[in-house]
Amino acid sequence: MSSNFIGYVEGYICTTDVDSHGDKFTSEPIDSIKQQIEQNPSLRIIYLQHHKKSPPCGEILKLQIDTKGEWKGLWAKAGIYKDRKDVWEMIENRELTGFSIGGRVLEFERMEACHKEGKLMFKFDLEIDPQSWGEIKELLDRENGVKSEVYIRKAVDIPTIITVVASGLFIIDKLYEYWKNRKRQGQNPNIAVVIRDTKIYFEQSSPEEIKKYLEKNK
Repeated sequence: MSSNFIGYVEGYICTTDVDSHGDKFTSEPIDSIKQQIEQNPSLRIIYLQHHKKSPPCGEILKLQIDTKGEWKGLWAKAGIYKDRKDVWEMIENRELTGFSIGGRVLEFERMEACHKEGKLMFKFDLEIDPQSWGEIKELLDRENGVKSEVYIRKAVDIPTIITVVASGLFIIDKLYEYWKNRKRQGQNPNIAVVIRDTKIYFEQSSPEEIKKYLEKNK
């Protein structure tokens, strides 16, 4: 055992199955995540519950992709630092029983270039409940002139971020209709448009107000 670590943990950090946070990955992003971690040392650092303002608790040492038929998973072995005995005790007491990855899932190429060339005019973030991001991503994918990039923050009660670049603001009406339909079904999805550190919640603003703000700040 290295002198840096008090112990080791291993397991799958993302798979094509639905995980305990309700997230699942398609096959291609799993390959990309492995490559990004291997190429960027900072992505190997592990934080407790993804809170990067707290001291790191370990680092990823080995990665491998496993496949079983159509199933795919990214397996990792990580070392827990000796000065994080608190984390190791939580592991031994089974208060911590797994670990996961937070990262960007790139769904398109040259997003920024298209935006700068003027082909796509509006860029903003959507902040949404983790359990809703899959449906909203599918909605965005069905619309012409809309591209999106998902940032999944796999920690409890932390919203998922989807960056949207669109040729027009019709997508706000589509998203608002989605939100209204879920409200009619007794659900309360939390959706906010985020631009320049300002959050505009669908719960509090009309589509016209949201589009007016995006027009002003495009």
